[in-house]
Amino acid sequence: MDCETKIIRTLREWIPAALTGTDPVDDYKALREAADLFLRKIVGDATERADALEALKVVNLLYTGGCLHDRNAIENEFLSVLASQESPGSLKAHMALFPKELRQAYLKTILENWNGQK
Repeated sequence: MDCETKIIRTLREWIPAALTGTDPVDDYKALREAADLFLRKIVGDATERADALEALKVVNLLYTGGCLHDRNAIENEFLSVLASQESPGSLKAHMALFPKELRQAYLKTILENWNGQK
């Protein structure tokens, strides 16, 4: 029986660079690795930025077509990693990159993280 989840299978197929080293043990680790890749690539040259945007599209597809577990995992890991690195100067630029569905979830994640720090 194949224990690979939809998230891991999709990331492995469409964003193989996100899953480096040992196989991720769960969706959460895989999504953190994808977020780290996004953060590294988005500040790079045009090719790297294109890779980052592609990763964002794949995560958006997983989010919009995913079950509650998938959406929660994306919010709790991928979006939380991005939100923890956000600054007032980068927020507007990042928001322009996000597809509509993911943009709403990202704002929710930022607000939840901000409330948790108070």
